[in-house]
Amino acid sequence: MTRLLLITDESSAPNLQTALSSAADFMVRQLPRVSEARGAMLAGAFDLGLFAPKRIDAEFEAELAATRALAPGMPLLVLAPAGTGADIQQRTMAAGADLVLFQPIDPAALAAVINRYSGSRPPVPAPPDPIPYQPGPLPSRAAALSSALEVLRDFSQVLGYSLDSRQLTQHFILKLREVVGIARIAIFLEPGPAGALSPAAPSDHLPCAAAVGLPADLVESFALSRKSGLGRQLTLNPQILRAPSASLPPMLDDKIVREFAVLGGRIAIPINDRERTLGVAVLGGRITGGDFTEEELLLVYHLLEELGLAVRNTWLHHQLVGSHRLFASVLDGLTVGALVAGPGGRVLYTNRALVRFLRGDGAATADLSDLPGPVAARLREVIDLGVNLEPYFHEPPGGAGPVYRVTIIPLRAPADRPPQTAMLLLEDFTRIRAVQRAEIESSNLRLISLIARRFAHEIRNSLVPLTTHEQLFDAEINDPDFRESLKTALARETQRIQRFTDQMLLLDRSDQPASELAPLDEILRNSFEKSRAFAGGDAELRIKSELPPVMLRCNRASLAHAFQEIFLNGLQSAGEHRQVTVELNAAPTADGRAELIIDVRDSGAGFTPESVPRATEPFFTTRNTGVGLGLTIARRVIEAHQGRLEVHSRSAPANSDLTIRLPLPR
Repeated sequence: MTRLLLITDESSAPNLQTALSSAADFMVRQLPRVSEARGAMLAGAFDLGLFAPKRIDAEFEAELAATRALAPGMPLLVLAPAGTGADIQQRTMAAGADLVLFQPIDPAALAAVINRYSGSRPPVPAPPDPIPYQPGPLPSRAAALSSALEVLRDFSQVLGYSLDSRQLTQHFILKLREVVGIARIAIFLEPGPAGALSPAAPSDHLPCAAAVGLPADLVESFALSRKSGLGRQLTLNPQILRAPSASLPPMLDDKIVREFAVLGGRIAIPINDRERTLGVAVLGGRITGGDFTEEELLLVYHLLEELGLAVRNTWLHHQLVGSHRLFASVLDGLTVGALVAGPGGRVLYTNRALVRFLRGDGAATADLSDLPGPVAARLREVIDLGVNLEPYFHEPPGGAGPVYRVTIIPLRAPADRPPQTAMLLLEDFTRIRAVQRAEIESSNLRLISLIARRFAHEIRNSLVPLTTHEQLFDAEINDPDFRESLKTALARETQRIQRFTDQMLLLDRSDQPASELAPLDEILRNSFEKSRAFAGGDAELRIKSELPPVMLRCNRASLAHAFQEIFLNGLQSAGEHRQVTVELNAAPTADGRAELIIDVRDSGAGFTPESVPRATEPFFTTRNTGVGLGLTIARRVIEAHQGRLEVHSRSAPANSDLTIRLPLPR
């Protein structure tokens, strides 16, 4: 990974930092002035400097020369504005630039140039060997105990910052420095989850979380990465790592050596939470100049492990707090009233909607005593006994008061036993119920009006020929033709009224049990003959089938009436040469049962696309006679036999008008 110092502002090179980060594996630190990175540059924190000025003038040349003096070994590139002349290039090179490029430039090409120049830095010299540690005389037992207690007391002060990972880490290293005597310490940790809904996935970026003995701008500018250097090495091999020295030849890659040199570190120790590496601690030498013993490093390793556990717990705490705030914010924004109560009926939370429902807009809170008595009793049952209740409606006796839809949700872990915490949700259905009642009443009135109109029309159609004959009865009774006409009118109209009565009875009793096996062919032919006799005139029934004789388990009378209604519907719209065609087929259903498929087509024009959706609706008819119940009754009877009635409009002359699907007996 290449650490790049970018000196620019957004107006001179917009989105340059984003383009560089996406074009190659760069860690880019963008600043408007070099002076803000003075400490980091003195420490050698950057592999390359890139300037993208608005203009190249004497002030910029002076800043470039100062940068060269500050970091003589760091490559400096200048990205000059478009239209800059050759003389400007010469002056910029003279001021200390290694290369001058001109805008616009492709980010991938710029990244390639940066990679080539960033590998040209001279190697970092190894630091001198530390002074061997010379232990003094061992203290007495009492003195050792007193010293241990003082250390324990000092570290216990860190506990006050246990809910803030940055403060905790900063005070931890201050105490560690005080106790162990370390000259400089830098703690690099992966960022914690950004919020309650952010996944806690490991990050490759390890910014500096706390440091002592390092310049502030270096701490702000420098970071480790899991992809290279110390971050990668200690993530893959979580062991204590020593920097190379004069007596210890470098066995590490150049990135690690360079990071040790930039930070002035001699020891790198992984920070883990006993599951994975969260970061890296880089330690300098002792304040006294001595080296660390193995026992001290092992102690520091375990202390940093405890720090890792504490940091992870702070992340979990912040996620929990964020989740709680998010949950409370969501509940408070709902129009549904919400109340959370614990054992003993103690109210833990109420949202604004519930307070408004129970106590009005001006109240601040509510408790169980404000709930309707039956609702509070049900809530206590859930809390005290652990019962599970389905949502229900609470309506006050006599309808005087609000109507609530009540949902009570137990909030318990699988192993918890009552008493438990529960959440009550109240939805105000008062207006909805009032609208529903008004709509039902209005719908009932419309239905009664439609029934009355259709019934009156049908009965009046039957009465017209009868009243006509009644008016002529005294004068024409001796005429044989009159008597024959009267006889025909009585037979036809009583048949019409009888059919109307049968329709009403079938609507009431369409779900009679299928109690007998009956031959389908006989039912179809008998039903057609009755329909033809009712409609009058000639008509033909054609049955096409390659199936063996079909037996159906059915209620014979009701199924026969259903086919009568279907055939009559076809005959009344079949035109002059009336013919009804029935085709029989069988097919398996999705669950493996055998299904009889009956396709019906008449010689008329069929159903229009507009009438198909309404054809089986009660009282829907396109003729001037009839009540519009024929196909409604047929559908009800067929569905009572576990079948389906489908209505089609014809896309071709041979298409069927109706399809009846009925289960075949096993």
